[in-house]
Amino acid sequence: MGLIRTALMIYVYILVATALLSWFPSNGGPLDAVKSVLRTITEPVIAPVRKALPSTGGVDFSVMLVTIVLLFVARSI
Repeated sequence: MGLIRTALMIYVYILVATALLSWFPSNGGPLDAVKSVLRTITEPVIAPVRKALPSTGGVDFSVMLVTIVLLFVARSI
């Protein structure tokens, strides 16, 4: 079960990195390539949660919710 827990924790770190990098403006530099790769990894999980949550006026809680669920699952394993 250690491998699954490790994979879940790596995904949580990727989610956090994606959320933090979303605060930086896009300027066509190398950071945009990193943001694009991270979004490609995280969007398949975040998008359905984002659609299921009610609109909160510009604040996206989907990343927080997915992170909490994944931490709970990782701890349960």
